[in-house]
Amino acid sequence: MIAAKASQTRVDNLFFPLALVYLVIPNLIFLTTWVRPWIGIPAAIVVVICSVLLVRHSRTWEPRQSLGRLNLLFVLALAFYWTLLAGAGGFVPQVTDYIKNNLLYHDLVHRAWPVTYPLPDGSKNYLCYGLGFYIVPSLCGRILGDAAMPVLTFLWMFGGVALFFYWVATLTKSPKTMLLIFLVFAATNIALLALKRIGIPGLMDYASLHAALRQLGLYDSYYDFFTKLQYQPQYGIPGLLGMALFYEMLWMKKDPCGAVFIWSALLFWSPIPCVGLLLVPLAALRRVPWRAYFSLVNLMGGGVLLTIMGIYFQGHLALADHGFIWDLSSGHRWLLLYLLFVALELSPVLLLFLIDQKYRVLGELRPLFLLATALLLLLPLWKFGHSGDQRLQAGTPALAVAALGAIRCLQSDSFSLKRPLFILFTGFLLVGAVYPIVRPWWNPVTNKEDYSYANTAQHLGYRNLSEIKEPWSPDWKDMAAQYQGHPDSVAARWLLR
Repeated sequence: MIAAKASQTRVDNLFFPLALVYLVIPNLIFLTTWVRPWIGIPAAIVVVICSVLLVRHSRTWEPRQSLGRLNLLFVLALAFYWTLLAGAGGFVPQVTDYIKNNLLYHDLVHRAWPVTYPLPDGSKNYLCYGLGFYIVPSLCGRILGDAAMPVLTFLWMFGGVALFFYWVATLTKSPKTMLLIFLVFAATNIALLALKRIGIPGLMDYASLHAALRQLGLYDSYYDFFTKLQYQPQYGIPGLLGMALFYEMLWMKKDPCGAVFIWSALLFWSPIPCVGLLLVPLAALRRVPWRAYFSLVNLMGGGVLLTIMGIYFQGHLALADHGFIWDLSSGHRWLLLYLLFVALELSPVLLLFLIDQKYRVLGELRPLFLLATALLLLLPLWKFGHSGDQRLQAGTPALAVAALGAIRCLQSDSFSLKRPLFILFTGFLLVGAVYPIVRPWWNPVTNKEDYSYANTAQHLGYRNLSEIKEPWSPDWKDMAAQYQGHPDSVAARWLLR
């Protein structure tokens, strides 16, 4: 018994260091290989020192709940299963977003670092994108060759998924139940999907509705957690793992030492999920003394990474496809579509709000849940990116909070299927669960497409990321611009090698 307990404590104590290392390593690779040595090497040394200091500081926290070996095996097996079915490595059919992912892997493995793309005038745009998800397997692929890339990409994604699943499983004394409820929680995506197939009778036909939703950035649902990892793991993993660390530090431990440093490290993964992660420190304003943010780790490590990543992304080519949805729509049609989107997508979240008002099921999670709900309501009002990327990616931490709230509700003493609000809430949860339960099986059965680099180059003619076009709209000109930085920017002239 003593040996088993020691083993559990050892695994438990490794969660925070492993998650920190997983998120920081891509930054170190970038600093030492893409950034000019006189900037990058000192910055990398600062990041390493701050990481060590933060790990030592984390040892002063009370231990997390232990996870037995059988439950740990369950977590790892489920993470393996989800990673496999999500398409990592291409062992099962991959979805359309892997056209871009596999082109990016190819460029990172085969082109000189920093990756650049020639322009007709002889200058070069640089690759300007969140590379945290891609750079580690790509560096290994440069050493081991293309044949190793499927395994490398699978293992890297599996590591991030397993860390997040472990965190979820250790939040309560019922790890399997907690994890399974969390993973099948989803906005009622299937309702929006049905609407898109039939249109709005008497108001908008199928084609007009599709065009209007795309114009406003409301076409795609708030992704459930499986679809997030299936389509955009480069956003999903930092959004979910960052949420786990922020919840752990700011909400549970009430200790912001290192929070700014971790947030700045996540910028290299993608700045967009970082916007959504700000809801945790905002909700924790009364729980955490603001002076505690001024720690050495935050000031040094966070300051260095924030400055360098700010310069790197500041050089990004301007994207025209953004703005408030009322500026992108004719008349008041935007209001109808926004209200429909909210009603069809966020029904379980809004109903949980009503349940908490009456039965107080959320407890100390309430301020965080309320802010998460507000964020999910506000994000659809702003379009950024062709598919509303900011809404899709910045909403990930808020959806994770909503899932935690749903679990609190189901486990509360007030929950009863004899009460109408709880009956409705359970019904909405079951409707929402259809999508994340069916989709992992649906893709490998129905998807026969090959989105590998070789097939993309042969049949679509995309030899690198600068040539990519939107699969469903080849005439859209801004697709490749999403991944490039300007040659006259400060980053191109002074920061990058």
